[in-house]
Amino acid sequence: MVHSLTGTRIRQQRTRIGLSQTALARQAGISTSYLNLIEHNKRGIAGKVLLSLARELGVPAQSLTDDTDSGLTTALQEAAAYLPKEAPETASLTEFAGRFPGWSRLLAAVFRKTQDQDTAIAELSDRLAHDPFLAESLHIMLSNITAIRSTAEILRSVEDIGRDQTSRFHGAIHDESKRLSEAAQALIDYFEKDIGENARTATPEEEFEKFLSKHDYRFPSLDLPDADADEIDVLLVDAARSMSAPTRKLARRMMQTYLDDTKIMPLSAFAASALAADYNPSALAAEFQTNLHAVFRRLAGLKRDGVAAPAIGLQIVNAAGHALLRHPLTDFPLPRHGNACPLWPIYQSFTQPERPLLEWIELPNGKQFVALAVALPRETKAFDVPPDYRAAMLVIPKDQARSFAPWLSNTQTVRQVGTSCRICPRENCPARCEATVF
Repeated sequence: MVHSLTGTRIRQQRTRIGLSQTALARQAGISTSYLNLIEHNKRGIAGKVLLSLARELGVPAQSLTDDTDSGLTTALQEAAAYLPKEAPETASLTEFAGRFPGWSRLLAAVFRKTQDQDTAIAELSDRLAHDPFLAESLHIMLSNITAIRSTAEILRSVEDIGRDQTSRFHGAIHDESKRLSEAAQALIDYFEKDIGENARTATPEEEFEKFLSKHDYRFPSLDLPDADADEIDVLLVDAARSMSAPTRKLARRMMQTYLDDTKIMPLSAFAASALAADYNPSALAAEFQTNLHAVFRRLAGLKRDGVAAPAIGLQIVNAAGHALLRHPLTDFPLPRHGNACPLWPIYQSFTQPERPLLEWIELPNGKQFVALAVALPRETKAFDVPPDYRAAMLVIPKDQARSFAPWLSNTQTVRQVGTSCRICPRENCPARCEATVF
């Protein structure tokens, strides 16, 4: 799929090297008018034309089409929704991100930091109000202080206290002072430990997402035939200094799942089978004797160097809607903060557990996708324990859906959805739960 900012990138590179539009068009073997349309993102570009332009501009073709930050435009939209009174020009966000990617990344980073700080402040406020350890520590300290004050008041106000009794009072003050000091030190240690573990980011989920993004959601060393759990330790060594303990736990759990998936579905065998089965998850689950969630995870990470698979997005949530894993697409962002659109099939699947759903959906910008979703229970090993359902959804861009023919029909009704209510312009949506900023 060719990104809508390709023309903007071509124009920027042409201007950077001092080449006129006419000269570039002549060298690439196309008309100047056609190049003008391309540079204003009014015409698509691919194949030989893209390669010719990239060659004349002296850059890899991939640098003109790939979006290095799949959530950049969405992050800017969320930032606009965060401060709507500033009236940012949201209609030109895509162009702004294409022309000024550095500034866009900076604004997105500042916004995310603000969001993370707000989350941390809310968590600390809630902790101060409800943390049982803090409540108990303060109660102990107040008790110690009261005992010390009462004993000191007796010593101050009573003159004819015997030596033995005075000694006992002094001993009580000493003991209570020692306990007060120990309680205060325990409180200090508690806060220092918490601050040390969370100094880099507000939440382990934020750290975890950065870790996955750094690795592009793929771990080639775990795809090797002889890979084992020791390789997970190796991958975590480099990240240990920048990760809190809770984040390392999340990363280890995710990579263990990744490793388990590779043992069931080795990369080369799975890639060949996926191509032969037209990427049909049901057929692949039957062939490899596994569940659809495992196949979903494998399909979402299949595209890479050496494997020409379609681009596929993935989201996994629990029954409360909390995102457990996000693998976003450039044109189908997955919100990190707040809830996503309730009309997405991933949420609808909870009403029909274990039934695979297939639905065509359309975002407000007109871009269409195929969504495959299914809610499955985690393994339950005890009687009388309710199943813990988790739902997974694959998102396939319309122009990639041809890779899934013939089992995937494109004649079904298209459902109108959004990303999240705050940045969705569909005013009359029956599922809206909060006002839009547009």
